[in-house]
Amino acid sequence: VGSWLVRGDAARIFARRSPFAAVLPAIVAAVGYLGVTLVWVLLGGGLPGGRWFAVHVFTLGVLTNVILAFSDHFARTVTRTPGDGPSGWWLVVANVGIVAMLAGLPARWLPGLASGAVVVSTAVVANGWRLRRMRRAAVGARFSWIVRVYERAHGAFIHGAVLGALLGVGLVTGPWYGAFRLAHLHAMVLGWGGLTLLATLVFFGPTMARTRIEPGADVRAARALRHGGTGLSVATLALIGVGFGGAWGTASRMVAAVGLGVFALAAVVVLAPVATAAWRAKPSGPRGHVIAVAGWLALVVLADVLVVASGAWRWLDAIGLVALTGVLAQAVVTTLLYLGPMFRVGDGALRETVRQRLERGRSVRLVVVQVAVAWIAVGALPLDRTTPVPWVPWVVLGGVLLAALIEVARPVRPTAPVDAR
Repeated sequence: VGSWLVRGDAARIFARRSPFAAVLPAIVAAVGYLGVTLVWVLLGGGLPGGRWFAVHVFTLGVLTNVILAFSDHFARTVTRTPGDGPSGWWLVVANVGIVAMLAGLPARWLPGLASGAVVVSTAVVANGWRLRRMRRAAVGARFSWIVRVYERAHGAFIHGAVLGALLGVGLVTGPWYGAFRLAHLHAMVLGWGGLTLLATLVFFGPTMARTRIEPGADVRAARALRHGGTGLSVATLALIGVGFGGAWGTASRMVAAVGLGVFALAAVVVLAPVATAAWRAKPSGPRGHVIAVAGWLALVVLADVLVVASGAWRWLDAIGLVALTGVLAQAVVTTLLYLGPMFRVGDGALRETVRQRLERGRSVRLVVVQVAVAWIAVGALPLDRTTPVPWVPWVVLGGVLLAALIEVARPVRPTAPVDAR
């Protein structure tokens, strides 16, 4: 796939004309990590680290590459900052750190964990600092508040990284291990991934669905996410207090539930107009997936509030899998469906050819993906029965991703020039 993407004139045309040229290396890296994630899910029982390792491959490899690239790209867009973003060094550095962390996770190899965590965290802090400078330099930019949300998401990553490091080196044990793990998961999935996705969906969701943003949606989203980010921060801190157990642990859990309730309300305020705008748009490949991402994310945040409030932690695995597959992974695939033609060619007619390829079978693809996500979620529910062939939905999701990649990368035969005589 990589050789197709960089072959000959098509690559030069892409680099010259596509506004998303700067994010292509990160997308390629993220897709590679996504493939590794699927392999570890399918064969995780016999591979180092098991299936829990796959979660880290996804959050570190897929999410971190995508978020670092797109947060910088969209921040430059909404703040009208000139330039194509930082040079490719940050991608190399960040992925060196990611690989070191992943190498250290299965056996708790401390040199790899420590060095990798420092390198990745440094890359995230550097990116967050760039975002802050762009936001403060912007004057009268309508969507500059989105950059502030990106900054909060970067802060959530640092908090999650610290919690994860404490878990990884074995400094947290007993009942505190479960509490720190809960806080770590919420910081990384809902903070690093969720806040970034919510802020981006406000304007990019309708764009992918090829429609306009709902009137007033951005103003409501700015206000909601300001409070939602605070609620998530309070909830993450309160979840650590669950480790006290007894009355103090229960009180901390209730505080966390309230904070997550604020975050869930903010998410619904953001997602409702995005889904409405997409629903009213004309049918297209990304449109249905934008609606599905919004629906699954609303379900995840609301269900999470109920789980935390009740302390029914055994349901959390199913919610987490929906967040990873139905929300975050599907958002990556949706972005690929929308940007794929821009990644492949620069000529308008050839780009339209790739777009039409991706449009074929869009309804079947949409339904198949949602069934696979539901299948995965049901398989993770704490029920007294076994889900048949649990590997099938993962193969289906991998097949959808592979098919999309093939359609994007498959060579496009140029149209024969018209004789002007």
